[in-house]
Amino acid sequence: QEIQEGAFVVIQSGDWNYYGIVVDITLGATDSRFADEQSGIRYSPQIAKALYGQTLYANLEVLPNLMLEIGPEPGSPDYKDWQGMINAGLKDPPRILPVKNVPPHHAQVYLADEGDIAEIFGEQGKGGNFVIGYTREQNHPVCIDLEKFVQRSAGVFGATGTGKSFLTRVVMAGLINSNKASVLVLDMHNEYGFDDIASDTKRPVVGLKSKFKSKLRVVGLGAGSTIRGQTPDFNLEIPTREISTSDIETLARELNLKDTTPTTLNALYSSFRNEWFTEFKAMNRETTIIEGEKGKKKEVPPQGSVA
Repeated sequence: QEIQEGAFVVIQSGDWNYYGIVVDITLGATDSRFADEQSGIRYSPQIAKALYGQTLYANLEVLPNLMLEIGPEPGSPDYKDWQGMINAGLKDPPRILPVKNVPPHHAQVYLADEGDIAEIFGEQGKGGNFVIGYTREQNHPVCIDLEKFVQRSAGVFGATGTGKSFLTRVVMAGLINSNKASVLVLDMHNEYGFDDIASDTKRPVVGLKSKFKSKLRVVGLGAGSTIRGQTPDFNLEIPTREISTSDIETLARELNLKDTTPTTLNALYSSFRNEWFTEFKAMNRETTIIEGEKGKKKEVPPQGSVA
């Protein structure tokens, strides 16, 4: 119970260290009879303790991700030869590599300590390393190198409620604070700008605006819009002349428009050009009027109607 699913572990195998993650934990038994019975009730405490230590156990399924050559035992002649080849340029210096093989049977497995975590993710306070969280079991800091982070595409994935928004907020705070990159956030749910309340714990969550008042601008979409009851720094307004017919066609599915929409849009643009959207909104929604002529009635679209 000291190790949780998702824990970082180190597998030591000769000249190599393998770094992996615990992906599953299951109970096992050498004999199913011992698992089915409550040994503490049937047997004496001494026998029950022995059974729990030898016949009942837990299996940890580990997914190896990285490997690092550590060389022979430090201080040994082989280690001096190994280090000498590296210093002479005859061998590449050790570096973290993706796993290309598997550790052998009976390799020793340990919970990763602070040095192992720093070896994988980088040392806190060194270079562009920025702490984004801590390991669950021993609270060791986990870093990302912001200088390398901004050089590649990145994504945050996870099931609902796993903390994607919180992790994203932390990463953006690191980028803003370190001036490693400019950040443009399309915040569809107003999660990052102003302070909020966590939906699960009901604890206050500090927004980026509170942390970086002079570095950050919050933009509202549309005239007079507010965000969580607060006024943004300025509002973004799109002139109706800038709305093209192709913009509407792109949203045809979301707006549940008919197949005849392109024909209607083309007719509107042909009639009104760049003012088509304004003229369209000004049209009345009456479809027909009835006019009488020599006792006959017919339906004629009224002036300025959509029809």
